[in-house]
Amino acid sequence: MTGPTAAERWRSALALWAIPDRILAAAPADPHVFSVGRFADLAAQARRQPLTITHRRAAERLPDGGSVLDVGCGGGAGSLPLAEQAGLVIGTDQSAGMLTAFVDAAGELGIDVETVEGTWPDAASRTPVADVVVCLHVIYNVAALESFARALTTHARRRVVLEFPTLHPLEWLRPYWQAVHGVDRPLGPTSDDALAVFAGLGVTPEHEQWQRPVSLYADDVDRQVDFVSQRLAVGADRRAQVTELVARLGVPAERTVVTAWWDVRDG
Repeated sequence: MTGPTAAERWRSALALWAIPDRILAAAPADPHVFSVGRFADLAAQARRQPLTITHRRAAERLPDGGSVLDVGCGGGAGSLPLAEQAGLVIGTDQSAGMLTAFVDAAGELGIDVETVEGTWPDAASRTPVADVVVCLHVIYNVAALESFARALTTHARRRVVLEFPTLHPLEWLRPYWQAVHGVDRPLGPTSDDALAVFAGLGVTPEHEQWQRPVSLYADDVDRQVDFVSQRLAVGADRRAQVTELVARLGVPAERTVVTAWWDVRDG
């Protein structure tokens, strides 16, 4: 009898991150919503800084004037730093607000831009093929990682490049969850689990680890408390407790991430 596949193990491990119904029902705000302003700020920071390992791996296979597809683009941190080399950037995102921020930032750079609203891979049929596909910090929101990655591959002429943490991006909140809710959060899945899924797709993924700074409102404790409170699904009645936890436990200044990439044979 065979055991679960890598894709099945990924899905099962990720499902354990679901917030318990009793906590979610009492949440004063959706703990899953991301701030458009924060993602726009992160994209602006990425454009001002040297190219990361992820951007360099994308640039290696991007022809001058070529196209980049940014899946789950947010404000464009994955693709807009490549604007000097690219002739077209295409962004997909489920958030119309994120796509507006993406278009505004691309306009400031004077680069042609297209957008497709929707989740991936549901939006794949409406999305053009590009020379290089990038996808940054999305996969821990994706249960069906196999079909997600396969659609990335079919939309790339030359290369697919992903970036993701070695551990779940909210793993650092595990002691907060225990302190506030008495809930143990899971340890998996991990980047190794993701790489195993990619390896099962008939591609040859390469990867490297590196340290990425985390810009989590470093100079604004109140906003850190707001962020942690939202993720913990609590409101003002628990603010004093969350503030004490932030002072004691802190927020991460950096995290270990993986850049993974594979080339498309026809590119």
